Amino acid sequence: MKETIKQWIKPIYNLGKQMDYSIVGSLRERGLLLNDNFRRLRSYQDRHKGQRCFLVGTGPSLTAVDLDRIAGVDGFGCNMLYKMFDQTVWRPNYYCMTDRVYARYQSQEMLTHVHVPVFTPRSTMQRMPAAGEQVIYVNDIYDYRTYRPRGKMLSYCWLKASVMLFMLEMAIYMGYEEIYLLGVDCSNTYAANGHFTGDYVKKETKSAEQSRMERDLKQGKLTPEEMWAHNYRRNIEAYEEIKKLADRRGVRICNATRGGNLEVFPRVVLEDIV
Repeated sequence: MKETIKQWIKPIYNLGKQMDYSIVGSLRERGLLLNDNFRRLRSYQDRHKGQRCFLVGTGPSLTAVDLDRIAGVDGFGCNMLYKMFDQTVWRPNYYCMTDRVYARYQSQEMLTHVHVPVFTPRSTMQRMPAAGEQVIYVNDIYDYRTYRPRGKMLSYCWLKASVMLFMLEMAIYMGYEEIYLLGVDCSNTYAANGHFTGDYVKKETKSAEQSRMERDLKQGKLTPEEMWAHNYRRNIEAYEEIKKLADRRGVRICNATRGGNLEVFPRVVLEDIV
């Protein structure tokens, strides 16, 4: 009964947030109602018009050698990618984190290694023990059944499935017109080899992730394999939506990941583009 009530109320609540965020966002586009956070966020709109960048994930295919190859090209990092910093000369220009569990348990460690602007949804930032001056937030709406990327970050963004979706929307907002994905395997992140390193998260993070997965499995009455398949479909559906936004904006997104399961975007060979 409780879940049924939530299912009825949440769409109404989210609609109210959309209306509120859209009205205020349109004023912010005109330079009004800007606090320090949104003043900084506004300064990045179309800052990189016509340029290219790499969005780097943390999949098992990622190597330090490939990161060295893209040094000198604008790049975004995410989550615990900083754990590879001691192996490569590459450093990101921007960083993103959207997972609320990561925000609670890993963000402090992340902020000690990352010294560039960190973009995050507001609901994620609110779970960081201490956000830090380099953190810039975007108002967000989360509903796993809905994902409508708009590229209007001064209003709000939808959250779904993967930090890479948020990174793509941020890159489009900044004006990049060639976006290349690297280390975006779209693989099972719950598996032992789901990331580029075996010690990707701390013990308390892993424990919190396990509790979340068990809760989701119970609610959905799914096996772990079925849950992974469900999450994979959600990811692909969301990537298809972000591709539609990119196509409307004249933005080219290509996948330079070595292998993996993401086929929504055209594949390119890394050595051919750097």
